[in-house]
Amino acid sequence: MTYRMRRWAVTAMAAASVAAAGLIGAGSAAAAPSGQVDAGVPFSSAVYGTGCTYQLVVPVNASGMVYFWEQGQGQKPLFIGKAQAHQLVATVDWIPRHQGKRTLYAVQNGVKGPVVSAPVHQGYGSGWACFAL
Repeated sequence: MTYRMRRWAVTAMAAASVAAAGLIGAGSAAAAPSGQVDAGVPFSSAVYGTGCTYQLVVPVNASGMVYFWEQGQGQKPLFIGKAQAHQLVATVDWIPRHQGKRTLYAVQNGVKGPVVSAPVHQGYGSGWACFAL
């Protein structure tokens, strides 16, 4: 599935869930991630690589700023970046810096969304032409 197809699917699912929940127009007080962060399928299809670039996408239920975080087991959270939600989706680039089991999550309006596990190994290459073993 291409990035555009995946982003469209995430946007459509987020819009449907927001409409079904009756949250459209609820205002920024209800703004929160409505799903977990999607880092896409890594090139190696099993793990993510240090130094590689991945696009993190999270569905949200309202417009507003979304903050992305990464955390290793027993470590303090690391700020990845922030993005303004657009059409119920927020997106930032993530370049893993540390190997090991990482958790990714998004925060909007002080509400933390679900966490997702992302195993990170040594990356070879850089940017989009990168893979992990």
